[in-house]
Amino acid sequence: MANSKPIVENDITPEKAMEMARDKGWFDGLNLSGKEPSSTKDVEDFLTNAQQQINEFDNSSLSLQSPSSKPSSVSFMFVSLSMPRASLIDAFKNAAASGITVYINGMFEGDKNILDTMARLQAMTQDMVYKPTVKFGPSWFKLYQIQRVPALIYDNDTIQIKMSGMTQVDFFNEKVATVSKTTDFGSYGATFPVQEPSLIDQIKQRMSQMDWEQKKQEAAKNYWKKRPRFNLSLAAEDHTYYIDATVEIKRDVVNKAGVILAKAGSKFNPLVESPNAYLGLYIVNPTDHLQLAWLDSHKDKFDYRDQIIITGLDERDGWEQLAELRKRYKREIFLLEQELVTKFAIKSVPSLVSIDRNYIKVREFNVRK
Repeated sequence: MANSKPIVENDITPEKAMEMARDKGWFDGLNLSGKEPSSTKDVEDFLTNAQQQINEFDNSSLSLQSPSSKPSSVSFMFVSLSMPRASLIDAFKNAAASGITVYINGMFEGDKNILDTMARLQAMTQDMVYKPTVKFGPSWFKLYQIQRVPALIYDNDTIQIKMSGMTQVDFFNEKVATVSKTTDFGSYGATFPVQEPSLIDQIKQRMSQMDWEQKKQEAAKNYWKKRPRFNLSLAAEDHTYYIDATVEIKRDVVNKAGVILAKAGSKFNPLVESPNAYLGLYIVNPTDHLQLAWLDSHKDKFDYRDQIIITGLDERDGWEQLAELRKRYKREIFLLEQELVTKFAIKSVPSLVSIDRNYIKVREFNVRK
């Protein structure tokens, strides 16, 4: 007896539910409730992605797979969430016992998002020893012209065999063995219409109802609130420290020809190997006018390769402040990330990170003196 995957895991996240529910991956990350805040690094990226989703649903949502595309297994089952509960549970049990995947066309009526439907399915199957693998498959419903369920399909790329009103997979397999060409066995029991709309149509409807201008405003408004905050103190004194860029090879580095490029235990300094390497990072808190005054004092000495990196901006006026900084220093402004804080051991601001004699040089400046 096949040991199938559970429909929903404990402590499941919305992202995991989307992954489990996907048919061919085309709606990964799509929030059907329309309430998910932006999580991108830049609001422009968020809006571009959102608009791209609209275009994809408008232009290609009904032809997500090529005509030859089909589910990966040769046998699978179709059900409808509008079927009587007892019939649906019986179908799930039979599918789980045989290890075949069950496809549904869309969400339960009244559900606001995929997670709601997943929770309902979990409740229906929580007492089953073997739980079925249930996936959204609106494209497969269309491909195999499934209008009444339950239905079983066998498709080995050469022939297609269909049987309706039946969830006993062993019986279906016996009938499959008697034919050698594409066959529709018709109904072998009670069937029910597929009443829930296709998930594709459900998504398109919800996408069309979204106020993208409002989402743009909300994303812009909340962006700076969601930026990570760094526990960097104000430099109390002028201080300089150096970081040795030397790294040690932990194991042999071998190319495809078997030639050892670097032996385990050997050390090298990338700054020595690249004598013309350049680094100039001005790290400041732009909400402090004294730090900006310090940055102004370096403005005439900026190299075109220097970068201004800011710790954050005001939650309310962040975008206006960013525009002002770009105009003020006539260059792009970058946001501080944890990777830089860790790599260069940044503890205070303002700081200037540069290269000095094959070392990373970090200088902290007291702007209060």
